[in-house]
Amino acid sequence: MLLRSNPPVNMPKMRPAWRIKMIVLCVLAGGYALFMWHVVTTKPRVLMQRVLIPVDVVKPKTQTLKGPPAPPVPLMDAPAIIVPPPHIPAR
Repeated sequence: MLLRSNPPVNMPKMRPAWRIKMIVLCVLAGGYALFMWHVVTTKPRVLMQRVLIPVDVVKPKTQTLKGPPAPPVPLMDAPAIIVPPPHIPAR
């Protein structure tokens, strides 16, 4: 099959309404592509300059005195729970 630069003479033409729709769609797709290219390639503006403030990040540890040990906690038994069986009336 030979490659031709022109379409054949008997090839049907696209309707004018569809041609306009295709042109509008291509323009919108190109505009979106340009907008996305602009968003991806531009660097954000620097709103604030970097300021170095000397700050001690780790405080030196201070020695604290240990208090007396905690008294032992007495263990108690759990209270007994008595649940009566459910009463279902007969029909």
